[in-house]
Amino acid sequence: MTKSKKILFGIFGLLIIAGVVFRWHDFFTGPKVKQPLEYSHKVHTELLKCEECHTGVTNSAYATIPDIKVCMGCHQTDPLSNSPEEKKLISYIKSNQNIPWKRIYRNPVHVYFSHSRHVSSGKLACETCHGDMGKTSRPPVKALVNLGMGECIACHERRNVDRSCIVCHK
Repeated sequence: MTKSKKILFGIFGLLIIAGVVFRWHDFFTGPKVKQPLEYSHKVHTELLKCEECHTGVTNSAYATIPDIKVCMGCHQTDPLSNSPEEKKLISYIKSNQNIPWKRIYRNPVHVYFSHSRHVSSGKLACETCHGDMGKTSRPPVKALVNLGMGECIACHERRNVDRSCIVCHK
């Protein structure tokens, strides 16, 4: 093999390794997403609690992404401001169309996680797992907190909660 071929294979190998590293990072942190509205959690959490929009958090395994009816509880067909983003929201309301929010927190299919168990029974604040979401003035492009198995086990250890595999894995 010639020297130029060795260099070419070396460069090619480094590019493959770099690609794997970047994809590996996305595997754990999730891909970056762009939300349909530049939504401010900060403005809303100054007046509302998380569970007022994300229903089910206290009595269901799942916390919901709000549908348009939840937004209509405060926002009607007249905007509260001159914000272009609120005008987009009003167009969703007028057409009675749910906002196509993109999830940034998602558990692997083999993991069972119950919001009500953690929030109601475990008395965990939303910020424990979701970070300072309530202080964001625009939607984050990815999860604010890495929720891998290590973080969950560390939390269970700190709170002296059962760490048996069957507790979380189905």
